[in-house]
Amino acid sequence: MSLSKTETGAQFLARLGSRPSMMHIEPAFFGEGLKGKEVIELYGAEGTGKSETLLHFIVRCILPKSWKSVELSGCDAHVIFIDTDYKFSILRLASLLERYILNAVGRARQNSDETDFQCPGSEETENFIKECLKKLYIIRCTSSTQLIITLHSLENIICNNPNISAVMIDSISAFYWIDRYNGGESFAMQEANMRLACEELSKLVNTYNITVFATKQELFKKKKDFERRDREKSTVIQELDFEHQEYMCKSWQKLVTGRLVYKYVEIPGSGRRKFVVSAGPISEIVTFFVEFDEIQFLSNNEKLRL
Repeated sequence: MSLSKTETGAQFLARLGSRPSMMHIEPAFFGEGLKGKEVIELYGAEGTGKSETLLHFIVRCILPKSWKSVELSGCDAHVIFIDTDYKFSILRLASLLERYILNAVGRARQNSDETDFQCPGSEETENFIKECLKKLYIIRCTSSTQLIITLHSLENIICNNPNISAVMIDSISAFYWIDRYNGGESFAMQEANMRLACEELSKLVNTYNITVFATKQELFKKKKDFERRDREKSTVIQELDFEHQEYMCKSWQKLVTGRLVYKYVEIPGSGRRKFVVSAGPISEIVTFFVEFDEIQFLSNNEKLRL
């Protein structure tokens, strides 16, 4: 005889209740918006802007829609960030938040009557940033086993906080080589921990309507990619190959609902990189720079000039 699964009243409400929407987290990447229960993979080689994009997503998540009559276009959501690469910097994020807010205040001042607009002071802005950062939960993992335990423990955190809408992992592929070594010659053992991690993620996504964003390192390249590496320094975006090389277990492949593929081109004589992102074979290419502590998207006309 099988026993039916029981749940507390809090779990029931957390499962059925609404959470802050991720629909408009970033229209440049997700034109039609995200509907929840999605797992978005950010795939690319090192230095292509994946982690920077996650920071941008965090900013968009934890900011409210508006503050003191200033339009911020945030999701007003709480975020869990799992750092497996140990690259996350809270100072960097605070700097991004400040830049984003100051730019929004500047636009609001230009678009309003200066006699009516009250510009927030530096102390007000600093306190506001601190309040926003309280919506972020940072967890660091040093092994795939620790990642499994962490994901399993998140259910209690998410169940008790109806404002958590996103889990971000940088990166999901951090322990790939270690797990392959520890698994010996058995593919099943090599992938065992990642399969368990995917099971925990799937439970969170489907039970609590959570959106997951995870970076994945480009570890393997085809021979033609090595032959083309000099061409990747070109400014011609059409020459870039956005093909995705899969190497993760099937459990992860089935979990992913969307993928952003990252490349970059170097601008000759400027020392700058232009980051280029494709969300699929028929999607529009998204191009951006990272300048002045923030992502700056390029318009179609700017793409043609570079």
